[in-house]
Amino acid sequence: MAAGNAVAALTMWMTLHLAMRDGNVVDGQLIRDRSVNCNSQEMEVTFEFAQPFSGIVYASNFYTAEKCRWEGDGSRRLVVPVPLNANPTGTGPYCGVKVQENTGEFTVMLVVTPMKGLLVDGMTGLNVRCLYNIGDVTLTLPAGPNGAGILISPQTQTGIVTGSGGSPFLQMAIRDGHGINGEIVSSASVGQRITIDVVMQDTAIYDFYVHGCYAHDGTNTPEASISIIDQNGCAVRLARAVDVPTFFTTPVSGGAKHVYVHMYGFQFTTSQLVYFECQVRPCLQECARPQCENGNNTVKSKRSAEDEQLDRTPQRYARQSKTAEGDDALQSNYRLQAVLQIKPQSNDVLPVGRDDPLPSTAEGNA
Repeated sequence: MAAGNAVAALTMWMTLHLAMRDGNVVDGQLIRDRSVNCNSQEMEVTFEFAQPFSGIVYASNFYTAEKCRWEGDGSRRLVVPVPLNANPTGTGPYCGVKVQENTGEFTVMLVVTPMKGLLVDGMTGLNVRCLYNIGDVTLTLPAGPNGAGILISPQTQTGIVTGSGGSPFLQMAIRDGHGINGEIVSSASVGQRITIDVVMQDTAIYDFYVHGCYAHDGTNTPEASISIIDQNGCAVRLARAVDVPTFFTTPVSGGAKHVYVHMYGFQFTTSQLVYFECQVRPCLQECARPQCENGNNTVKSKRSAEDEQLDRTPQRYARQSKTAEGDDALQSNYRLQAVLQIKPQSNDVLPVGRDDPLPSTAEGNA
């Protein structure tokens, strides 16, 4: 898929924390070095031993589970692939991995013993942690299909070994026509069918939903802006500008997911440029809440002062958005921006049957 008008590269960074039973970082008599690679399928821990190792590494309390136990072959190196599955009732192997959904942290306790079948002096307990963390970012990219993406580099913390993994991308584009197969456009005519499309190409680890999406004239004020998707994730209908509902696709085998809304080219009286801004909330593996939380679509044209304050205060919204079952979304919101140039056009090309006035800064639907 071509790059959109605005591309936000959300960097996933993973860390390994090893906590020894006696409080030391590494047992010098057993483990010489260790590292971790966190990906969409497993927490891959690599051990380098000081001596040839013929013992066993197993997930704590899961010694009898064959896929949670790894035997040394007499060499000084052992790779331990712990399945990244925090659901004990799921179909995949479960080795006691726990997840903190509000922080994006997966943890598992591994036990390393130098003798098979026995817990002897020299055994070591290791707490392995993979942290999938995304920081707040606001990107404004040049309009057009060739806008370059920006990659947010991983951050490291002192005293923590950093692993490597894939980096899922979020993209926002304005497409010609209604649907997600149209060409990406940087300009459109008044009344032209367009689609605002937010897509995540790789959903192996992350899911997402879109909320707080609006258009403005560049001043970013409630008086010169209209809502497209409200804070509940539902499309906000405005005749000749925004259709309902909010559409989304179901990803297959970790493939792409789209969230999109059908629109029509419109223009504010104060500017020929229309600026689009959407907030995206990523979740670990699958979002507990639906895209449109209350199932209703409201009809209005202006953003309220409350909507504007929520858009400007992501952490305030993060606290308010928790559901009774618990919010599995990460605590950060990601803000995507794009610009569309509108070419004025006569009313005879407007869609048939849409007789309501075009949106303006003065009045709109109630």
